[in-house]
Amino acid sequence: MTLEELQIALVDINNLVTTFQTSAALEKYYAESIVMIEGDGTITTGKEACRQGREVFFKELLIEFRESKLVSQDIAVSADKEYDFVVISNWYNDFTIKVYDQIIDTRSNQISIGFWKDGLVIKESYNYPVISVV
Repeated sequence: MTLEELQIALVDINNLVTTFQTSAALEKYYAESIVMIEGDGTITTGKEACRQGREVFFKELLIEFRESKLVSQDIAVSADKEYDFVVISNWYNDFTIKVYDQIIDTRSNQISIGFWKDGLVIKESYNYPVISVV
């Protein structure tokens, strides 16, 4: 994958995310062996497990998703041969979830760091304020 091809893919991914089609982005741009690391340190390995996690979020936890907006995005050519590119994205998210009996409104930034190899994301970490449930 060239830098230009990555930039085209990112336009598509960003459009899918802002139109709440994260599952389509997962299917199209993530490796079968994807490793996702959540803000609380939870690690999910494999596309099927990630797919199930998204399904739980969107079908069981999410009450209202008001906005997801890309604030900034930078691309670096990886110095490590394990990856081709590293993409750092700053997203603003505004949504309401229900965890157990607690309703939580959240408006926050999320920094995502995606590691690309052979045209696919092979690892991605999400850094966002972790919400404690009491």
